[in-house]
Amino acid sequence: MQEGFEATEQQLRQWSDACLIAKMILIDPVGLGGVWVKSSAHPVRDIWLKGVQKLVDQQVPFMKIPSNTDEDALLGAIDLFQTLEKQQKVYSRGLIDQVDGGLFLLTMGERLRSHTAALLTQAFDNKQHFGMIAFDESLPEEDQQLLPRLQERLGFQIRLDNLTHRHCEFDEEPIDILELRNQLASITIPTEALEAIITAANALGIDSVRVEMYVVRASKVIAVLRGDTELIQADIATATRLIFAHRITMLPSAEQSPPEQELENQENQDQETAEPPPPPESPQNQSDHPDESPPEETQPDEPTPSMSREQLEDMIIEASKAQLPQSILDSFAQEKKLIKSTENMQGKAGQIKKGMTSGRALASRKGLPQSGKKIDILKTIQSASPWQKIRRLESSRQGISDQKILIKADDIYLKNYVQRSTTVTLFVVDASGSSAMERLAEAKGAVELLLAQCYIRRDQVALMTFRGKTVDLILPPTRSLVRAKRLLTSMPGGGGTPLANAIDASHQFAAQLKSKGQTPLIIIMTDGRANVTAKGIGGREQAYADALQAAMRARHHELLSLFVDTSFVPQDATKELAQQLGAKYFPLPQGKSSGVVQAAQILLS
Repeated sequence: MQEGFEATEQQLRQWSDACLIAKMILIDPVGLGGVWVKSSAHPVRDIWLKGVQKLVDQQVPFMKIPSNTDEDALLGAIDLFQTLEKQQKVYSRGLIDQVDGGLFLLTMGERLRSHTAALLTQAFDNKQHFGMIAFDESLPEEDQQLLPRLQERLGFQIRLDNLTHRHCEFDEEPIDILELRNQLASITIPTEALEAIITAANALGIDSVRVEMYVVRASKVIAVLRGDTELIQADIATATRLIFAHRITMLPSAEQSPPEQELENQENQDQETAEPPPPPESPQNQSDHPDESPPEETQPDEPTPSMSREQLEDMIIEASKAQLPQSILDSFAQEKKLIKSTENMQGKAGQIKKGMTSGRALASRKGLPQSGKKIDILKTIQSASPWQKIRRLESSRQGISDQKILIKADDIYLKNYVQRSTTVTLFVVDASGSSAMERLAEAKGAVELLLAQCYIRRDQVALMTFRGKTVDLILPPTRSLVRAKRLLTSMPGGGGTPLANAIDASHQFAAQLKSKGQTPLIIIMTDGRANVTAKGIGGREQAYADALQAAMRARHHELLSLFVDTSFVPQDATKELAQQLGAKYFPLPQGKSSGVVQAAQILLS
């Protein structure tokens, strides 16, 4: 740490852990997977990365890969020029083969394409010899971050945003990476410690066997960094603290511990104040040991088996919890709700469409040109090049010799693209009756909340109202918050409830949006008390029957829809109407705007 500004104890430990993790992933990149660096681009991250690069010092491969790396670059592909020259298939080495035993540096990992992530995770699972440092620059309020499949395969996570460069100085003492790797094989972990790690992981809500193995490997790495070939308790405590802390999904409850465990805990506490009892199987040992406890200075060097499995479990759990700030421990339930809400919001981005002629490029696939698809010329030539010698011989026998490259139908590769359609949330609001102003106020609040979220995802919101004999689209699909507020302010209210016409009009409009490649979501906000028929005349019974007929017709469109019952007392007839419509029924007597938004997010997830 540099002088000038005083750092807190938590910041000191945070930076110390980051430096320790850097050494650990260099010593055992395969066994530990790597590290997920959740940090924006700033000087502290640069200091940490430069420290890693100095530790490498050409001892192991260290390669940078961007988030848009394609399949050929990772796995290797046919070397076109070498293949044409030698008249046989010659493959170039992919980055995964070149980094054997080293580390990848993945920049802007939050933008990593799903196909590229699948190739990397497949390489991890096939025991490829590499690790990864993944930089994730996403903000907490953003949906996009490093994919969970990669998060699980990276043993560590570090966060550097709350540190300043004045407090951080990397320990550049050189280490012999290859020598330390050779020492790992000589270290074993006791069975009691392994059982304690597994039990503690389950108690903390961690159900991944891969993560438990990371703790075993990390404990061994810490031991060799100390210059020892035997594990001690502190090694396991540090390893679990670094690997378990950011994966905790629950905290063990004292009320859930069995009576036997409580009895053992009480006995362990009594042993701290009383003399230790002699082992039952060897009474003669009582005379070989003094009555008092072992000297304090000898305890850190005790091997792991000196602790019982239950004590190890408690130590692992407490060490993992110590990494979490007290604010997170106090509000753990709220944190889980926040994570769940964030996951639901990710579904708001709309449907994915493949096979388009434009968009984000995917890996090319074999096929015949059709529906305007583009041919991948380079991949096609690569596929055809190994067969040129044989094809020229066949052509010469047929008297054809003027073609330089012979391409057949089986050689053709077609380009593939992916596009994410825009989600359009259509609010259909009942603006009739004496309580219309209350419902309109809630609709305005919900539209404004959705618009704030749509701004980031480039989604759109539309608003349709029905009253009297008419159904009006007062707000066409838009992302403009200013325009939406201006139209919402002047929204009229009062009159009858033409529910049947509203259902027909909204689903026809949504079907048009779907035909244009967009993903519509219909949110109908009404108390369900229809009193205007499809022909525009009064009559509650006929109006409700027309609404049921309109709901059955609209169901054939197979559109996502949410039916919000805004009546003060939810009615069975309204629920039946939602069922005929094929919509998710959401009773909302008090009409909370946030509740409507949350229900829409769940429906889209």
